[in-house]
Parts: sequence; structure tokens; C-alpha cells
Amino acid sequence: MSGVAITGLGALTGLGQTSSALFAGLLAGRSAAKCLPALAGTPLDVGPLVAVSLPGEDNHDGQQLLSARPRATEFLRHAAHEALAQAGLLDKASRASLRIGVCIATTLGEKAPWLAALAALHKDPSSPVSPIEFGCALPAERLARELQASRVRVISTACCSSNSALGLSLNWLRNDLCDVVLCGGVDVLQPFVVSGFRLLRAQSPDICRPFDLRRSGVNLGEAAACVVLESDRLARSRGQHILARLVGAGLSQDAHHMTAPDPQGRGALLAMQRALSDAQLPIDAIDFVSSHGTGTPFNDQMEARAIKLLFGDRCDRVPVNSIKGSVGHTLGAAGVLEAVMATHVIRSHQIPATVGLEQPDPSFALDLVMGAPRSHPVRHVLSTTSGFGGENASVVLAASDEAGDRSR
Repeated sequence: MSGVAITGLGALTGLGQTSSALFAGLLAGRSAAKCLPALAGTPLDVGPLVAVSLPGEDNHDGQQLLSARPRATEFLRHAAHEALAQAGLLDKASRASLRIGVCIATTLGEKAPWLAALAALHKDPSSPVSPIEFGCALPAERLARELQASRVRVISTACCSSNSALGLSLNWLRNDLCDVVLCGGVDVLQPFVVSGFRLLRAQSPDICRPFDLRRSGVNLGEAAACVVLESDRLARSRGQHILARLVGAGLSQDAHHMTAPDPQGRGALLAMQRALSDAQLPIDAIDFVSSHGTGTPFNDQMEARAIKLLFGDRCDRVPVNSIKGSVGHTLGAAGVLEAVMATHVIRSHQIPATVGLEQPDPSFALDLVMGAPRSHPVRHVLSTTSGFGGENASVVLAASDEAGDRSR
């Protein structure tokens, strides 16, 4: 099947307020996870979290997490504007003749103001609550109105929402339903999600250590990321550089458990195989795997098995990393963040190390990138994600003819 061009990137993470700051922080081996002072002594004091300050905000001490401010909408708008600016589509005139699609991944949307409204209703049953003002779709709907999008979709398939959204965006363009798609992912920290992961005992009291023998769970994070997708023909007619290409996507559902993955990795394997089939690429074409790599005992074990099953004897010669030790587990934003990272990897041939990984679990037998970035020629990247309920989603990114030109 045909792929589509990536012409714009945007990101807002604990490593900075741009996609370039994200990649620079990853290459430097930085971790944005820390314990938040405002949560000390509260039930939300669960260990390190990755909190993000918007432009103009003071340093995030955790107080923002407790507010009812609609921060997800602000996060998404920030990342979207960076991506649209790079793609030459930020001003209204540049989009006037284009059919714009907006496809946004999120697990929670604007959950914080909704919960605040419910709390007010509990205290005073006469309090006015309008569900239309809140909820999962709000960030996407507001962005779609701003862009006068002709098509909008919100994807909420747990922690693989982003890769699912990338796959749907790819299909929109292949089927000529849009000229340009802004595909993004966003989630912000708030009490609902922090409490939920605490009850599941999935939040690590220490730093996140993907694939490490001492791994004990995730460090939750908040972020937004966006990519601009369009056909190669349209990008070239507009004079836009093609940063990389999205060439395949695959989904699966292993239906093993509400929160635990299939320990044999069969669902994750199937999603990766379907993404490669969709891209019409052989397994040997993959130069680098951007893993889900949450740092939980079960996920990393499952994912390592799936990668070994996919690559067979080559499993110890394909570089694998996880960025969650740096930016945290960003839920619905995770896959698009990985796509942003992967695009930078394709253009720079530098793979960031897995922050937090010091003692690899010897049972995994993978070529895990650790300690320092690795120089490695990369033309094809496989990104894999998994989520609660047995959801799995993978995508394949490829170099374009322009990707090797580092001067662009």
C-alpha cells in the first residue's frame, strides 16, 4: 500500500516545548520525572511523575494537577501550532482550498474540569453541570473548529490510541477523504488517572526502568504531540520538505485480560506483522524498533517476547529503545510522540538511549540501546504500542528521498 508524507512535527513534553527540544533531551539522556512538592503527603504522592509547564507558566510543582483548568486543550493546541507552522499551514489562507482532517488520540480528554463539576454537584445537587462542555472529545473539537476541519475523529483505545489514530489518518489519505490530516495525541495528569494507576500498582515508586531487571512500573507523564500528514504529491506541489513517511499500520486485540497483556506477546506480534504487511515490507527492512517499553514487569516481558518472535535469529541485532524513562508514560500521546522521535531518528541516524535502563533483564536477549545514543543508519522504524483491554497498535515509518539531507 502507498504511504504518506510527514511534513510537520510538534511536541510539548517534560523535556521542552518543541519537537526539537524533545529529541535533544532524549539524546542527552535526560529524565523529566520527579516527585511533585504539591502532592507530598496526599494520596496522589505516588512517586516520580513527568509534569509539563505551558509557556508562561511557573515551574510545575504539582498544583496544576489538582486544578480544573482545561489543560489538555491548551497542550494540544500548542503542539498542533508547531506542527502546522513547520508544514506551512498555520495561517488560514494556506489551508483555504484544502480538506483538513483532524484525528486526535486521548484516553481522558478534559477529564479534570468534568471531575470538578461532578464534585461540585455532589456537594450541591443544584449545581449546573453540562456534560457537553467537558469530556474526551473537547480538545479535538475545539482544534477542528479553529482549523475549519471537514473531518474529525477522536480515538480512545487506551495506551495505543496514538498509533490507532495514525493508522486511521493513513487510511483517510489513502482513500482521498482528506488532503491533509493533523494527527495528534494528548493527555494530562489529573487525580483520576494517577489514582487509577496507583490502585493497579502499576506506578513505580522509583524511576521508570524499561527492560531493566529492577523495573517496577511506570512514571506517568503528560504531553501532547502532533504530526502533519499529506500525500507526497501535495507536499511537493506546496514546496514542503518531506521529513519522513508513514507507510503502514496494524491493529490487533488479544482479549487476554482487562489490564494485563497476553504474556506470550501474540497480540503485539500480530499488530507488528499487520503493520509490516500493510507497508509491504519484509521483516529484514526494519532498522530500529521504538517499543512501548513501559517498565512494568508484565509489559516488558510480553513485548520482548513479541519482538523476538518477529525477528527470530535477528532479534539481538535490531536496535530497540523506549522513551518512557525520559518523558514518562504519556498514555494517549505516547505513539505520536514516538513518531516524532522516529522522524528525528530517520533524519539524524541517531537513536536515543533508554533512560533508566542499567541492568537489562538477561531473559530478553534484545539489542537494547542504553547508556548513550547510538549512531545507526535507519530507513525504516517499527513503533509498537499496547493498551488495557488487550489493544495493540503498530505503525511503520520510512525515510523519504529528502530524509538524509541533514541541512534541511
